[in-house]
Amino acid sequence: MKFLSEFSLLNIGNLICCLGLSVIAPFYPTYAEKFDVSGSLLGLIFAINPIGGILSSLIVGKILNKNNQTNLLSLGMLIQSIGMFCYPFLTFTTNRTLFIIISLLGRFISGFGAQTFVTPLYAIITQKYADSINQKMAITEFFSSFGYLCGPVIGSTLYSIGGFSFPFIVFGCFSVIIAIILKLNFEKQEKRAINKVNESVISDIYDIDCSSKSLFIDEENDVSIGYFDLIKYFPVSSSLFVILALCITFTFYYPTYAIFFEENFNIPPQHVGFYMSAVSLAYSIGALTISRISVNKSIAIFTGMVFVSISQFFMGPDPIMNISPRILITVIVKLINIYKLILFKRMKIQFNYYNLSIQINNSAQSIFGFFSAPPYIMALPKITEELQNRFQKSDHDKCIIELNINCYNSLASGLFNAVISTGDFLGPVFSGVMAEFFSFQRSCSFLGLYLVATTLLFLPNLFISKKIKKVQIKSYKEYL
Repeated sequence: MKFLSEFSLLNIGNLICCLGLSVIAPFYPTYAEKFDVSGSLLGLIFAINPIGGILSSLIVGKILNKNNQTNLLSLGMLIQSIGMFCYPFLTFTTNRTLFIIISLLGRFISGFGAQTFVTPLYAIITQKYADSINQKMAITEFFSSFGYLCGPVIGSTLYSIGGFSFPFIVFGCFSVIIAIILKLNFEKQEKRAINKVNESVISDIYDIDCSSKSLFIDEENDVSIGYFDLIKYFPVSSSLFVILALCITFTFYYPTYAIFFEENFNIPPQHVGFYMSAVSLAYSIGALTISRISVNKSIAIFTGMVFVSISQFFMGPDPIMNISPRILITVIVKLINIYKLILFKRMKIQFNYYNLSIQINNSAQSIFGFFSAPPYIMALPKITEELQNRFQKSDHDKCIIELNINCYNSLASGLFNAVISTGDFLGPVFSGVMAEFFSFQRSCSFLGLYLVATTLLFLPNLFISKKIKKVQIKSYKEYL
């Protein structure tokens, strides 16, 4: 029950982080127009958020250990609250330059704080919940997607109630409250856990001097452990490439998606958000599904990437696909989910059966959202599993290996979140650049080719995992 309570608090904090990051989406661009903020500058303001996340993830991943996890969790929530509290100051200025500076600071600080919280969150999952890591990661990602899904809706509601500043004040206060609760709740438990650790006893059992071993020293090579040690290991780097591709894909559509729907299907801007939310909803369903089943991590990642790659070619769909209207009924029945049909009825949007393009696009969104969950959720557990397999040694070295594994897990969490932030930054940039030269449909196809290449890069992991499993079975039989 203690771990369940901790995990619940961590997910509440994660939810607040995601809500706080996405609450700005519906009303800030309109407010920024009053200060003549151009589209490119608006894109920069939104893009500065993941840059703060990249910097934070790399720093926190390097300094993170079991003794400072709680401090970093609370610090992350407090830093994000500072970013939230920057925005109300925008209502007190009429100067365009000052407005832009405060906006950039608010987004950067918010991103820095959010990743300061999320990096130790993932490290805690890999260390404390190793036996149920897949389920815990799936639940965490469900809260993340739910936060990004509901953030704009809650933001619009709070904006209509209290104006521009009200949403930021509310979530800033929530962040402070969660930071205090985390600090008070975890601090006592950490002190008890530290007091129970008797290094002299461990040294007697394994006949080694653990107290002299640094958490950041690899005893075998006597070199500092760094991010390069993780990147040069193929199973880790290939998994990170998968995450990078997924995050680029998630954010690729933000700048141009609304324009594409309005120009091609006459969908008003206030309704486009419902279409975009379908990806998050499908992802949430995929996350819950993957948490209920036991699957091989490499196979789950590869299978998910195959379907995600295919879906991109139908996102427009690209005219080169030459899709015949005769497939319409099959596509509608098999791929359009009930959620969208309900939304369409509520919005009183009339769809003709000949309008195949929008139906195919919606189906592709559902497939993309649902099947992106397995690779996204399984990537970090696979990385930590590969590290454990690589550094698993005899009982004599168990104390040293445990220290090194904890260090690698912390670094892996930092690198994992840095890659996520990098993808979040690159997606809109690539989308904007490609929009200058290609249509939306063709850009999606190029993105699909990139995903295919990433999937093929990951393919050798299927054979590596089989080889490792055979070695483990052979070792177990020899032990018996």
